[in-house]
Amino acid sequence: MENIEWGWSDRLKLSYGPMDETHVEFVTLCAALGKGAPDTFIERLDALIAHSVEHFEQENRWMEETNFPPVGCHKQEHDSVLEIMREVRSRYLAGETDLGQKLAEELPHWFEHHVDTMDNMLARFMVAWNKEPAPASAAGQTPA
Repeated sequence: MENIEWGWSDRLKLSYGPMDETHVEFVTLCAALGKGAPDTFIERLDALIAHSVEHFEQENRWMEETNFPPVGCHKQEHDSVLEIMREVRSRYLAGETDLGQKLAEELPHWFEHHVDTMDNMLARFMVAWNKEPAPASAAGQTPA
């Protein structure tokens, strides 16, 4: 597998600490996907998938707790990229190893676009609504 150089940069920073921290971890795991021996690709992909599930569930909770208007579109994009990662995993194990390289090449482009658009809107919304997501017990209430 060809080594693909990509990593965290301030260009991805959204100035919403909890989101930026999660994004640094995503970028680190995503960058690792394109590096290393083919026999450890599934291990690296599994780590990225596990992180992505938690990462996307957290963002989904924030959107639901704050009544973020475009929640449906944002959640759909999360679901779609997870489905693609899982499909690549399955097909890689079935012998289509070229898909691992393709995922490692394309996922950074998707993520940069997702951060620039959907996550940027969510981060701005979160900052505007008291800088923190509403506590779970306050879900459905309008933040002060």
